This record gives sequence, C-alpha cells and structure tokens, in this order.
Amino acid sequence: MRGMNNLQANICLLAVTFCWSCEVVIFSIIPDDVNPFATTCITSLIGAVLLGACFAKRIVTAFRQDRWLLIRRIAALSAMNTAYSVLFLVGLDYFNVSTGAFTISITAVVLPVMLLVMRRGVEVRTWISAICVLVGIIVVMLPAYEPSQIAGLAVMGAGCLIRALYIVKLNDYAKEHDPLTLATGMSGLNAVFAFVPWFIMQPTTFAALPWSNDLVAAYFIYGYFVIAFTISLNMLAQRRATPAQATIVYSTEIVFSTIWACCLPASIVDPVELSVPIVAGCALIIIGNLVEVLPVGSRKEKAESTPEVQAVADGALPGDDAQQDSIPPTQHPQAQAVSTQATDLVTRLLSRIPRPTARKVTLFAILLAVYLIIALPFKVLEVVPGFTDIRPVSMLYPVYGIFFGIPGCLANAVGNLIGDIVSDSLRWSSIAGFIANFTGPYLMYVFWTKLRKKPFDLRNGRVIGLFIVTVVIVACVESLLISPAVAFFYPDVDIALFAGTVIANDALFPTGFAIPFIIMLQEEIGFVPLTPKRQ
Repeated sequence: MRGMNNLQANICLLAVTFCWSCEVVIFSIIPDDVNPFATTCITSLIGAVLLGACFAKRIVTAFRQDRWLLIRRIAALSAMNTAYSVLFLVGLDYFNVSTGAFTISITAVVLPVMLLVMRRGVEVRTWISAICVLVGIIVVMLPAYEPSQIAGLAVMGAGCLIRALYIVKLNDYAKEHDPLTLATGMSGLNAVFAFVPWFIMQPTTFAALPWSNDLVAAYFIYGYFVIAFTISLNMLAQRRATPAQATIVYSTEIVFSTIWACCLPASIVDPVELSVPIVAGCALIIIGNLVEVLPVGSRKEKAESTPEVQAVADGALPGDDAQQDSIPPTQHPQAQAVSTQATDLVTRLLSRIPRPTARKVTLFAILLAVYLIIALPFKVLEVVPGFTDIRPVSMLYPVYGIFFGIPGCLANAVGNLIGDIVSDSLRWSSIAGFIANFTGPYLMYVFWTKLRKKPFDLRNGRVIGLFIVTVVIVACVESLLISPAVAFFYPDVDIALFAGTVIANDALFPTGFAIPFIIMLQEEIGFVPLTPKRQ
C-alpha cells in the first residue's frame, strides 16, 4: 500500500465536511423530543460495531503494540471531542442558523495561532487562508451582531480552542498509531461518554425512545455515514494532511450547510434566505481553501521532490509492485506494522472457500447484503413517492463494477429490486430499473478494466476528472433506460423530476462519496480492483 497522497487527502477531508453538513437532513427524521445524548450514544455505538467488525485484526494488533498509550490517547481525543461538541451546542443558542454556523469556522483562525504558540511552522499561505476565513466570518456576523451575543461568542471561542487542540493531537496520533483503530476506539468511547448523561436524564434509556421505522433508519444512516465512514476517512486523511490543511477544509462545512438551508424545504431544515453578506462570506471561505490546498509555490516544489514523484519521473508508474509496498516516510513505524496487515474481512472470508463458483456466489451474497444495509434506511427520504428517493447507495455502483466485476453488477441490480419489494415500490418499471442498475456498474467495469489498459487508481486530478466524466455519462444512460418505462406505465408521474433525480443520485453520490471511498479502500486498506495486470 502506498497511502493516499496530498490531493487525495484533501478530497477525503472535503468529503468528511460534506457528510457533516448532511447531519441536518438526517436530524429532520429524528423526533424533536429524542434526547440528543441518546442519538450520540446509539449512533456512535453503531459506528464502533461496524468498524470493529471490519477491522478486528488490525485493531487487535494495534492494541497489542501500544495498549495503554493508545487507550490514553483515544480517551484524550474523545474527551476533547465531547467538550467542544457540548460548547458548540450551548453557543449556538445565542445565534441564528446562518451566523451560528459561521462561528464554528473560527477554528480555522485559532489553529494557526496555536501552532505558532507550540513552535510549529506555519506557512504564509496558511495565514492568508486563515485571514480569508476570518474576514468571511466577520462579513456574515457583523450585520446581525448584538451585544447579547458576547457570551455566545465566548463559549464558541472556547469550543474552537479545544477543537483546534483536538485537530493537532488527532493529526499527531494518526501518524503514530493505526488510524482505523483510533476511529473505532473513539466511536466506542464517545458512546460511553454520551450514555452517562443520557442515563442521568432518562434512567430508562432505550425504553424511553419513541421507536419507529424512521427513527431506526435515521440512526443507521447516521451511524454508518456520519460516524463510521467519516471518522475513519478523517483519521486516514489526517495522517497525510497537515492540521492547518484539515482545519481550513473543515471550514467548507458552512458552505455546504448554507446550500442545504437555501435549497431544502422548511420541513427538513430551518430555511435561510441568501443575502450579500452570506454569499460574500461563503466566497471568502472558498477562496481561503483554494489558497491553502492548491499545489503551487513551495508546497508544489516539496511534492515534486518526494521519492514517489521522483520514481514516476524515472519511469515507475503508480501501481507498480515496487510502489505498492512503499509506505510514506511520515508514517510512524508502529503504524506501519499495523497497516501492512491490510487483508480485509471479505478477502479473508473468500480465501477459505476453495471452489471458484462458490467464492463468486459468496461474494455476490456479501455485496448484496452491504447494498441492502445501506439502501433500505434511505427509503424514508422519498423524492417521488413509490418511485425514487435520496440514494447514497448509488456510491456503490462504481465500486461494485470496477472492484468486483459481474458479481458486483448483479448485486447492484438485485439489491435495487429487493429494495423496491421491501419498500412496497415494486412496479412494472422495476424491470427497467433492474436492467439500468446492472448496466451502470457494468459500463464502469468495461471501461476501467477492459478498454482503459492501465491499472486503476485515483491518484491524480486527470484520472479523477475522467472518473467523474464516466460517472455522469453512466448516470444519463441509467436515466434513459428507466425514465421511458416510468413515463409509459405511469403517465401521472412528473417524469422530468424523476429523470433529474435519477441523474442526480447516480452522478452526485458516486462523485462525492465513491471517490473518497475508493481512495480509502485502495490506498489505505489495500483492496485490489479487477484491473488488467501490467505486462
């Protein structure tokens, strides 16, 4: 395994902030009378169980190497995470939705100052980025400022200070320990920390919750997307990025949140009307991010001098065997020992099955189960009732096609059909849906493993751009396969809305989620896609 490069790390951090911004959509499903500590406890527990099941071998190895040191550091990270989360919740009571969210981005200004105090180097571009973010915050908050908000600013400032320290320490620890072990331990300990106040406030705990299908769905969505996926992705990306880079990228959460608040209906989120200060503030935050992450100047020169880039210049292409086993020099030796044991749960299971046909059937069953676990909870977020919904599960079709071939294509198609049956959405148009959901991953499989005679990876902007183009084309093809059938059998359906939703689901989620997911699978976990072997 090579480990993700700086470009990939920034993409993963951006995906993390996008997932965080989606919390408002998930929270809209959870009843207002549900204790927030209950939500944190249960979703963190779900995330910890999922990560523990997937990475049990490397977690055990990590704890054998640094048991008490690792436990102390996980506890410290969890305590800081809990502290700043509580302070943010208290501080937000002093502001409206838009200005309150912008104050969280103050961390991007606090962190460079903290690094300076800790006598760590801070690049000029980082100061420019921080100033852009600070000006953006001031532009948004100044018109709505009231003297009564001073206490709120103090609370939010304390939260930002703790969060800045948390990011610095997380970045340090992710380089010294296995990031996925840190992610699992933090999820589990966060569940414990949340359970204590929940038990004090509601001694009956689980029995006090108004259980329903929507609540269970929301908890699973939050557990595996906002907890398991983002915390592991964040830990892995932090190991490759600097604390300043991570914090600046985190500030884009407010840009995503503003988009949700302007576009989503009032039934899901408190609406926010766009104003000149809000637009200007978001624009300054985006500019600050571009200044920090674009590979120009000294950072570009440093990147070009790394052994990996020099090897490419000498003729060793990404994906060569010599490169596959290299580990970035920034990684701590103890973390190296764990990372080299990257055999994943699926590979270990399939390796025990001697017959090829049985292995394919087992692989199909595993992929189908994963598809249904991700897809079914989102059935509560319908766009066209009975026909389509918000489908983050669409992120799987490029992965299934490129990494698993025909078994993955079949799992994607059968999973979609079963989802229609379970959610009472089975229609005559489901036949076209089956064909389209097989065709989508199959086209990705054919292009990336048959037509393009190069090993698959997403290590540079050109290939990532090509990946996005193929995803958009596939999304349009799937819409062309399904929409005519829906229009023919069900003329009352708004076909324009339906076709647009299909394209949006099959283009946005593979772009926003599949790219970082593939980076994590391939670069950090060691999953090998079905690509032609280089001669």
